[in-house]
Amino acid sequence: MNVAIIDIGSNNIKLEIHEVESSGATKLLFTEKVSARLGHAVFFNHRLQPENQQTAIDGLKQFGKMIKSFSCKKTIAVGTAALRETKSENFVIEAYQQSGIQIDVIPGVEEARLVYLGALAHVPFNGRTMALIDIGGGSTEVSISTEKEILFAESFHLGTVRLKEMFEGNSHRKLASLVSNYVRKVVEPFLSEIKANDFSIGLCTGGTAKNLSEMLSLRGKIDQENGNAIIKAKSLRTLVDEMIDMKPDEIKKILGLDKARADIILPGALLLSSLFDLLEIKKSIISSKGLRDGVLSNFVHKKVDKKIYLKSQEFTKTDGLEAISKKFNIQEKHAKQCAKLAINLFDLILDREPEFEEVRDLLYGAALLHDIGIFIDYASHHKHSYYLIENSDIKYFSDREKHLMALIARYHRRGLPKKSHSVYELLEPKEKEIVAKMASLVRLADALDRSYTSSVKELTIISKDEDSIRLGVKSNSDISLELWSFGRKKDFFEKAFKIKINAEKI
Repeated sequence: MNVAIIDIGSNNIKLEIHEVESSGATKLLFTEKVSARLGHAVFFNHRLQPENQQTAIDGLKQFGKMIKSFSCKKTIAVGTAALRETKSENFVIEAYQQSGIQIDVIPGVEEARLVYLGALAHVPFNGRTMALIDIGGGSTEVSISTEKEILFAESFHLGTVRLKEMFEGNSHRKLASLVSNYVRKVVEPFLSEIKANDFSIGLCTGGTAKNLSEMLSLRGKIDQENGNAIIKAKSLRTLVDEMIDMKPDEIKKILGLDKARADIILPGALLLSSLFDLLEIKKSIISSKGLRDGVLSNFVHKKVDKKIYLKSQEFTKTDGLEAISKKFNIQEKHAKQCAKLAINLFDLILDREPEFEEVRDLLYGAALLHDIGIFIDYASHHKHSYYLIENSDIKYFSDREKHLMALIARYHRRGLPKKSHSVYELLEPKEKEIVAKMASLVRLADALDRSYTSSVKELTIISKDEDSIRLGVKSNSDISLELWSFGRKKDFFEKAFKIKINAEKI
């Protein structure tokens, strides 16, 4: 199948189309880029400029045609800092209406996670702990990571476009001082936590780091490791000091400089050099793999084979869910059993259906958190669960993902979705289908632990045809209560999936 990945950044909007084989192997088929500069002025007035919006939407319309021509079965579009820091809902809606591309505006820590996954899929860690730095136009993501886990992740309001516009009009020397002081002010509260992890080398991604390495390469100032450039902090500082003494026209003539980055390369170089100083990074690998590669890796890992890429990363995204569940003091054993059984049902019933694979994490989250509303009141706890999930800061999940997760949890009991439920009615048709099907799975999972004893060990399919499913329930205990509850709760599933379902102990 062909998969389209779109990165809507502060500077550019980039499209990649990959062929994904059933083995999990990928091949890049097509790339395109539109310079929309959505981040222009956004970080100060928090409004997208009309001309930049139009450029972006015109570009996305063309991307939509390209995606169609390649017969892509899956399109994943992510928006970053420029869309995070403004009320971008109208832009997202208009972009979808005109191009058919649904944009998911992701949190900064989710961006950091995806950048890590992209690097992990292509850069040998060799047992090392690395400081990952991804510089964008509006934000910079920093994570301290091993090949097995993320130890620290944060998104900082630091970026090339942001710094350029913040300090525009100052001399280069004054700019250097202002950027250095500002970066220290932003990062310093996190320094002790960052340095508590014993990392040995940096790993930089993004266009700024890549272009700086190209400039240093032409000066003979880089080393190589497994095909990736390695830059030294001392060499970068020398280049930065030279640029500080140059006029803008002189900077434009530096060998290796991407002319499209001429106005932001000095703020970007100052930012990277300042981070090297603060984090005490002496040298860093430069990888051309970043956010888009992470989005693709995440898709391949979940959709095709969990043993490809990120062998130990299957539940990285759920770390934030665990924190929320503990905050509201839910019954942990029951919550984890429901999450386990919901995923078990998902894998049995929706295995390898690409349009649903991206919501597997949402199902897990909704099942884990379905009872957190009891913290407020038991009687209507499904409604309170919706409110708490919707309004909690859940690490790695976007606002749209939280909204869908909240609705899935809301319908785990009592009435089914109906037209008088305005929040549900505002969803797109596909989102309504997602909420209904996932909520029906949570209901069944909840029913299968009605006694709160985690007696069900595993679910399996005894038989399945177009009209019905016979579900086998493995248990060494009396599960008559669970099977009785299953029978009472299965109507939502049968309505959502348009198929009969029955369960029996095996």
